[in-house]
Amino acid sequence: MKDFSLSDVRLFTKAAQLGGLTPAAEVLNVPKASASRQLQRLEATVGHLLLHRGATRFALTEEGREFLAAAQHALTILDDVMLDLSSEGDAVTGRLRIAVPHYYGRELLMNHLPAFMTAYPRLEVTVETGRDRADLFHDGADVAIRCGREGSDELVVRHLKQEPLMLCAAPAYLARHAPVQGLPDLAAHRFLTTDAGGRKREISLATVEKTHQMRVESVFRSDDPEMVLRLALSARGIALLPVSLARPQIDGATLVPVLPSLALKPHDIDLSYLPARRNTPKIKTFVDYFLAVFRSA
Repeated sequence: MKDFSLSDVRLFTKAAQLGGLTPAAEVLNVPKASASRQLQRLEATVGHLLLHRGATRFALTEEGREFLAAAQHALTILDDVMLDLSSEGDAVTGRLRIAVPHYYGRELLMNHLPAFMTAYPRLEVTVETGRDRADLFHDGADVAIRCGREGSDELVVRHLKQEPLMLCAAPAYLARHAPVQGLPDLAAHRFLTTDAGGRKREISLATVEKTHQMRVESVFRSDDPEMVLRLALSARGIALLPVSLARPQIDGATLVPVLPSLALKPHDIDLSYLPARRNTPKIKTFVDYFLAVFRSA
């Protein structure tokens, strides 16, 4: 295997980011002629054309897109390690990337993040909201807050809290549909859930005793609980929601509980990170801080 030039890799990623070799060369203080040679050298090392380039065309090839993802991940790790190693004394420095789902990012993380940032002012924090289960092997995040343990076999998982769940619906929806007095009655209803799995018109409802597989009239799925909440408020079906999200609507009577005596299995909310990075100062500091916060809650 041929050795890569780190400067060649960095030039390529910057060109992909900025949309051209010329702006990348300017940012990196590389002569334009040298930039072209560096890219050609990198492509020769990789053995594939990485960029389509011409007078009016600049785009990644398929191989270029694949190489870019790996290059960005590798550079991020190297840059972060350099920041960590260059820190003075015991100060925690560097760039900390936290991946969180939309709802839990706001409701769980943001309640405590300001105090954490005050305690560690030299740490640059980036929060990326979106998918429920970030891929820490490819997405570049240092630590993720995740709902559920699926896909965590190769990660270090530290438990933060349990999130109780409830079934609820708008009074207007319940008024025009069959009463729900037990689990079998759900079959005649529309269901709104954050569970992305399951077949068409099938739901999986986990109680503390067992998981029930049920066929219902229709299913709407979204990984964003707040979207599920909005549809429930619009009388579109029975929703499975975190209690913390549904409670204000229950108190205001815009939603009402459905089967309130049903003991649903709560969601586990965890911190996850890569085993190889467990002793990285910024990750260890963040994990220890938030574990202490939730253990004292």
